[in-house]
Amino acid sequence: MTVTDVVVGFDDSPPSEEALCWALEDGRLRNLPVRAVNVWHPSEDPREVERLSALTSVAELRAGLEDEVASSVRAVAERVRATDVAVTSQVRYGHPVRELTRTAGAESLLVVGSRGRGTFTGSLLGSVSQGCAQYAQGTVVVVRGRRPDAAAGRVVVGVDGSDRSVRALRFAADEARVRGAVLQVVHAWTLPYLGFAGRSGALPQDAIDEVAARAGETLRDTMHRGSVDATRPDVQMWLVEGLPHLSLLEAAGQADLLVVGSRGYGGWKGLLMGSVSAHCITQSPCPVAVVRADDADDADD
Repeated sequence: MTVTDVVVGFDDSPPSEEALCWALEDGRLRNLPVRAVNVWHPSEDPREVERLSALTSVAELRAGLEDEVASSVRAVAERVRATDVAVTSQVRYGHPVRELTRTAGAESLLVVGSRGRGTFTGSLLGSVSQGCAQYAQGTVVVVRGRRPDAAAGRVVVGVDGSDRSVRALRFAADEARVRGAVLQVVHAWTLPYLGFAGRSGALPQDAIDEVAARAGETLRDTMHRGSVDATRPDVQMWLVEGLPHLSLLEAAGQADLLVVGSRGYGGWKGLLMGSVSAHCITQSPCPVAVVRADDADDADD
């Protein structure tokens, strides 16, 4: 999973500033350049209309926006002492989701805030972060939750045996490595629903044990396919009985990052983002990385 740079959606709102801070930190850890992108589009705000009417050309508008964005990005970098990170800024015109995902492409790590409002026209809204997680070609990080005073030293990843979760595991292992954090690999399993035949709790114990054993095999197989050594002291395997999204959200408490695949075995073919990843990006107490499947994964569905 080659990442060439970090692209961050920035509109001068507090959530986008948090996203920029996260992007600068990740760029430093990975030794990657950071591109802060502000997506501009017209609005009917009276202040914006008045502002536009005072301009003499589109070039003047673009130059003014570029100066504002560049100044704000420099201020954030200076505030968090990240001036050693190679960071540039740019202004694009169009729909935020389309332009951010187009700018990031498949090889950039795209970082967005959970929502935005911004002093710049074209601020990133909550639907934009979800749209980016849904349609991006590569991995997307939605920065949400409170930033801890100090790093928690833990990266959590959910796996289910699918190819997408293997890719998520590899990304999480890389993030844990550069952060010097513990990698916590979570596989949640549930008993089959028996419908009118009875409740799942009515299963005989040997059947329950068999389901749990298969879940354990899935977890170990995923670790092997992801080339993660389960015997390392900085790697933890959690086999949890419960709903996947609830188990992951509980595990993510005070974590530095929660990593999920765009969808797993629970999703339908053609569904870009599964219910687990959707729950996580809207409810997680920490930043969430949604790792996109590659073309080969989709071809296997």
